Amino acid sequence: MLNSRLEPLPFDAILVLGAAQLPDGSPGPAIERRVRHAVACYRDGMALRLVMVGGCTATAVPEAETMASVARAAGIPAKAIYRELESTRTLENAARCREMMVAEGWRRALLVTDSFHMPRALYTFRAFGLEVTPAPVPAPRTAATLAAVVRETVARICYLWWVRRYLTETR
Repeated sequence: MLNSRLEPLPFDAILVLGAAQLPDGSPGPAIERRVRHAVACYRDGMALRLVMVGGCTATAVPEAETMASVARAAGIPAKAIYRELESTRTLENAARCREMMVAEGWRRALLVTDSFHMPRALYTFRAFGLEVTPAPVPAPRTAATLAAVVRETVARICYLWWVRRYLTETR
């Protein structure tokens, strides 16, 4: 497809990784900032579709549904929003996105997640053979972000083993 300048679009899709919702099911701060960033990328003509990624974690409503609501409220047409409703962690995000991208014939995607999560997400998605380009979302400097950075440090180490194991077991 072509954008308004008749140039090829840089990406087939913008993949927006999920985050926790608030206890009442409304979007948490990470969802708000990730979707806001993805919407800006969409409006900049980076791709014609947003893929909201994430199943049920903190509530009975999948993260992707909550994220899709935020995108629609920002004016993104429903037909441009795809949902991946099953995955609950980064490893599953990559596996399900690979399935979707293959099924849809998409080759290149822009990957949206918080900057502190991007190294692990990028490693995982590329290990699954996906051609993704990072579009990290700046995270605020808060105690919650500091805790997430510490968690990510440990998770990155674990994922070196988990990703290899998952790919070996599923091939």
